[in-house]
Amino acid sequence: MDKEIWTKPKICSNIGGEALIEGVMMRGNNKIAMSVRKSTGEIYTETKPSIPITKRNKFLGLPFIRGGVSLIDSMVVGIKALMDSAEYVDLDDEEEKESKFDLWMKKRLGDNYFSYMLYFSVFIALAFSIAIFMFLPNLITGLFSFDKSTASGSLLANAIEGLIRISLFILYVWLVSKNKEIKRVFQYHGAEHKTIYAYENEEELTVENVRKHTTLHPRCGTTFMFIVIIISIIIFAFTGWHHPLVNLLIRLALLPVIAGISYEAFKLSAKSDSKLVRIISLPGLMLQKITTQEPDDSMLEVAIASLKAVLQD
Repeated sequence: MDKEIWTKPKICSNIGGEALIEGVMMRGNNKIAMSVRKSTGEIYTETKPSIPITKRNKFLGLPFIRGGVSLIDSMVVGIKALMDSAEYVDLDDEEEKESKFDLWMKKRLGDNYFSYMLYFSVFIALAFSIAIFMFLPNLITGLFSFDKSTASGSLLANAIEGLIRISLFILYVWLVSKNKEIKRVFQYHGAEHKTIYAYENEEELTVENVRKHTTLHPRCGTTFMFIVIIISIIIFAFTGWHHPLVNLLIRLALLPVIAGISYEAFKLSAKSDSKLVRIISLPGLMLQKITTQEPDDSMLEVAIASLKAVLQD
């Protein structure tokens, strides 16, 4: 594991990012910047004001509450940025045409149809995650023929369910990484991490300075998702074992609790030098070996453009 991951940066920033289709999104305290490499080779950059809801509402920003809120907020912002990047790649500065589907949707839903589509996409993503990573592992575990009504049986069943959930998550990430387009997204993910490392070490944001850094970062969303899975295994172990639908309802009810605890653990792991925290962070960092790939210099240029834009006053 690269020593740079455990080295305390000169700047402890809150800047985070996301890989897009042929681009990178960077998010600061009050602004979002997206840079995309268009088919012409030009880098298109756009900035928008964006203050996280946890900073706009004191209650939603309280510890253990902010985790679930931040997760949903990040999903909405991330999916919107991903959808925007798909359009920006082939954006024609002289003439931007709407597709027949866009016109059809706008006619029926009005000018705000894109917002409806965005939230529908978030709903579908959540439903898919619940079905694959919560309901399916529970059904598979139910096939094991041992007494799950006892305390020890319940603990064993929840442990098996957790292992199946982790296995499915890793398998899913590995399978999507085989897609050529997704692999390029993972390369931009690596470019995002390298650029943030350069900034946090107070280096000039040039391709040469950025290139030397590692693609693995302790504050990555991949690590956060792995922490969520680990925390869920621990919490679900104390809920007993019931009918699959009852188990699902219990797990859904506990999601805000899990997200809240996971978020605080994630924030702590990013600041702590503890060996225990390093051990907890290690599985997520290892998974980043799949979700981040070594970028080329053109991808680094895009990530640099995005970070510079979000840093501008």
